[in-house]
Amino acid sequence: MSVTVDIWTDINCPFCYLGKKRFLDALSEFPGRDDVAVVHRSFELDPTLDPGTSGSVEDHLATKYGISLDQARANEARVGAQAAELGLPYQTSGRDFGSSFDMHRLLHHALAVGKQEDLLDALYAANFGETEPLFGDRARLVAVAVGAGLDELQVCAVLNDPEAYADDVRQDEQEAAALGVTGVPFFVIDGKYAVSGAQPTEVFERALTMAAADRPVVVGASADAECGPDGCAVPQS
Repeated sequence: MSVTVDIWTDINCPFCYLGKKRFLDALSEFPGRDDVAVVHRSFELDPTLDPGTSGSVEDHLATKYGISLDQARANEARVGAQAAELGLPYQTSGRDFGSSFDMHRLLHHALAVGKQEDLLDALYAANFGETEPLFGDRARLVAVAVGAGLDELQVCAVLNDPEAYADDVRQDEQEAAALGVTGVPFFVIDGKYAVSGAQPTEVFERALTMAAADRPVVVGASADAECGPDGCAVPQS
């Protein structure tokens, strides 16, 4: 029996980065993994930002939470420690935060040409593993997309047309709203079973097994495992 997993994420969200790794680790151990199709769906943490805008992650966290810059940096260090446990690179300073709308449009284009997973991995690596600005640097965004295997002329054509795949992004976001999704990552298995947040790998293993057996699965997020419109939850030490 084939299983479809829809995953709502945002490139700004560190727990989407961690959650993807934990889910894929679980999927690699799932006996029916060859029959699982994964589709990545769009969710903007701040859809009010204009495309091309960016700013310091530390400043963003401090403003969102009403905390000091030192506290914001400590928060990033704690997320970085979680990433290190998963073997993921994570730059705890120097990154930017901004509008992800164009990235989501490119991800829909990548889906159409069979490169969505490659592009998402490349965007995560560029955002979390490197300090160079990503959200406010179109040339770098193009380079990342080309490095993921996309055609440069097609990538530029999508970016030059603000309506290209825009309706696809909005439709994903409307579906998320209809499902009551307020934070990401958010996983929907076969349109019937939900897992919210960057849950431990064993939770995803159980969810896949129960979904394949057609048993109800509803798992809520832990306190430090997701990002929402008001920011990403601050992990406690």
